[in-house]
Amino acid sequence: MSDMVRILNRGYELIWREDRLEDALAGLPAEFEWVVPNHPEGAVRHGPDAVMEFFRELIEPFEDLRVDWNIQEVSPGRALATIEMRGRGRSSGAPVEMRFAQLWTFRGRTAARMVLYDDLDEARGEAGL
Repeated sequence: MSDMVRILNRGYELIWREDRLEDALAGLPAEFEWVVPNHPEGAVRHGPDAVMEFFRELIEPFEDLRVDWNIQEVSPGRALATIEMRGRGRSSGAPVEMRFAQLWTFRGRTAARMVLYDDLDEARGEAGL
């Protein structure tokens, strides 16, 4: 397993298994780009504080959230994470299931950019798979 995959896996564990969002994201550089195309509040957020805000907004409407992921290195400095989230709506109690992918770019041992894809085939294509 590459350092990049280990770093990402540990970050996901901190966020989704240990409820330590701030610890997972605090080390992101200020110039880090979190790209979510077509997001109503803008497609790109920069730095750890903006990414933490995104996560809080994402998590707030759900209860009993369970997240599973798979990460694979797709080329030097790039990794693709496929994510599956299951939970219930906090207000409605309705079951919710989401699948998406995140294509990560690293510079050395530091995450530089993440692009979120709701279409897994598109993400795989962008990753060269």
